[in-house]
Amino acid sequence: MSSQSESSDPKAQLSFLKNLIFQNLMRNYLPFPMDMELSSAWASGIRRGGDTVIYTSMMYQMAPLFRSYEKLIPTIRKIKGVYRFAALGKYFYKPSRDEINRSYAILRNIASSLSASGVSFGYLYEEEPYSGAILLELGMLDEFREYASKLMGFFRERGIRRLITVDPHTTNALHRMKQFHTMDIDVVNYLHLLRNVKGKGEYVLHDSCLYSRHLDMYQDIRNVIEKSGIHLKEDPIVTGKGTSMCCGFPVGIVDRILSERIAGLRAEKLSSVSENVMVLCPLCFQNLHERISNVVDFAEVFR
Repeated sequence: MSSQSESSDPKAQLSFLKNLIFQNLMRNYLPFPMDMELSSAWASGIRRGGDTVIYTSMMYQMAPLFRSYEKLIPTIRKIKGVYRFAALGKYFYKPSRDEINRSYAILRNIASSLSASGVSFGYLYEEEPYSGAILLELGMLDEFREYASKLMGFFRERGIRRLITVDPHTTNALHRMKQFHTMDIDVVNYLHLLRNVKGKGEYVLHDSCLYSRHLDMYQDIRNVIEKSGIHLKEDPIVTGKGTSMCCGFPVGIVDRILSERIAGLRAEKLSSVSENVMVLCPLCFQNLHERISNVVDFAEVFR
């Protein structure tokens, strides 16, 4: 097979990407190169470390980069050596300033609202590792198990006993790790810790598949949102627990065209219920915001 046909072969590209991600994770605790100082700068003023930490897994910070790296797979394959790419990538691929500011605002609001709710926590800053969720979602269970062991060791070495998660992918990955390892670390999602937050407006909620189905948080999320003062418009087909659609983002790494088609269909259905759409996942936002004029994360609305 010629190098040109290999570079356009979806199976070969996926195999290469899986290997790239796993090697980066085992070497740097990151799925791909990132500027860690930039990713952690939102948290100025939060204590470093401690037995309870807010764990962003950098999902909000790096969500815009997933699509960038998907597009660059053929080019990345031409760079000789995974480690060379790891060394160079963080200097060339960064979110835009608007994307950085948005992620900072979301994480700062979550952190300040947790503090106002009486929750004490630290942060790992530039040491923070990625959860490994992408391995699980790519069906790389053996690799996920191996990385989970490394990750749990990382947390234990730092005396961490409780992780406060802020997104569905990280929350799900950590709960799934319990199937492979004995975990003495408590995992709690920030939505379960908020007290007396306030919001306003009317929205249709796009549920994260992981939150609503895998983690059984469908009603919990609605209780938190509506208790804040926000009104949710519901439709039994569009927003039902068993009938709502995925945003399409996870399949993008395998089939970008299919991912965009699913996102278009989902955006159309949501817009039929309300022009204002709310999400609770940075990846859902990425796949929907170009198709919906007003889509916001819950953490951009409450105070």
